[in-house]
Amino acid sequence: MLVLVYLIYIALYILTSMAFYRLAKKAGLASIAWFAWVPVLNIVLQLKMIHKSAWWLLILLVPIVNVIFFIIWQVKLCRAFGHSGANVWWILVPFVYNIIWIVWGFERETQYVGFWA
Repeated sequence: MLVLVYLIYIALYILTSMAFYRLAKKAGLASIAWFAWVPVLNIVLQLKMIHKSAWWLLILLVPIVNVIFFIIWQVKLCRAFGHSGANVWWILVPFVYNIIWIVWGFERETQYVGFWA
């Protein structure tokens, strides 16, 4: 049973990384798209997509503030790819986060419209 859980986790990680790799290319960040495959660097990649500094990672170390920051960051990321910020509530549900970004990463309709959207 535990092996099955690990296999599902690995599959989700690979698919989510592939999706963020594709999203990074859509955002014009092809030179650092490989960050999607590295655990901490994938957060840096997402921050670059919304034009925030990698120093924002330090905010993730502050309890409670990190949850608020995560919600704001995900809303900006949703909007940067032309999706409603209301989708962030689905993203807060475990595993749904991965599924939504996988779908958006592989569908052709999802395009980078800019972090200011």
